[in-house]
Amino acid sequence: MGWFTKKDSSESARDPELPLSIAGAQRLRQLVRDAWAEHGREVTVHSDHVVDAEGSAFGLWNLAVLVSDAPQRKWPGLVRTHVGMLATPKPGVETLTEDELRAQLVLRLADGGGVPNPEWFETAPTLVGDLRLTLALDFPDTVLTPPESDLAARGDLTEWRAVGRANLWHMMRSEKREHQVLSRGNGDQFDVLLGESFFTASMVLFLPELLELAGRADLGRGVLVAMPYRHQIAFRVIDGPNAALSLQSLFLFAMAGFDDGAGPLSPHVYWVKDGRWEQVTGRDAEGAHMIVSPELAEALGMSQD
Repeated sequence: MGWFTKKDSSESARDPELPLSIAGAQRLRQLVRDAWAEHGREVTVHSDHVVDAEGSAFGLWNLAVLVSDAPQRKWPGLVRTHVGMLATPKPGVETLTEDELRAQLVLRLADGGGVPNPEWFETAPTLVGDLRLTLALDFPDTVLTPPESDLAARGDLTEWRAVGRANLWHMMRSEKREHQVLSRGNGDQFDVLLGESFFTASMVLFLPELLELAGRADLGRGVLVAMPYRHQIAFRVIDGPNAALSLQSLFLFAMAGFDDGAGPLSPHVYWVKDGRWEQVTGRDAEGAHMIVSPELAEALGMSQD
């Protein structure tokens, strides 16, 4: 059954901007408006975000994902808690001591097209495609992404990225993750790692270590990898011709997770070999498609006739 009933009512028809029904999305927007009003701040409500009088924008997608799994009677409390964390003043780079900054700075992957203010990250290194390496501050109840200029005022950005990378590595080694193997039969299968950390998907920067912890290893032809949203990594070691079957399945999995998950990161699949990343899928106005280079085709054992 699709998203629409025969009557196409607002109770079942999907909202075009949020992962909720039309009626649910309308209720969420009103709850968000009311919650901000409780903090003395009037916001202008748009389809997928709100804007306060100072021009600060707050997206609604992640909150919509959060409430979508909860009974509607719990929505007001969830919204108040979420808005309360946003409305409470957070410590910034300038308020932290040197030791605090070094302890809380974490390197993370971000979609270059999806960061709130791209001009804040003009020197952020690119991993592949639109994926950028940015720095975030990890507090107990929230994660903040400061402008590069704030960090540059406290020291060399290259050094801060090294600090953030080291902290991410330690998080990767200590995080408890759920490991699943999804299979459609005939060798069409891939591994999925799920974690509660805001930085789980970013841990793909340490792919060899993640493979080892999951009982896998690169056999020399690389690994197909997807990071649909911030809590998830999916991968398939290229271990024979059957790996080609998993490329399409991984792509479908990544697109679904990107469209519905909290903190969407990328809808694409990447080929990682010898530390080099190559995007092997695309999605544009004409639809979704594969981008299989001759080198990847050879690794997969695909016919190039």
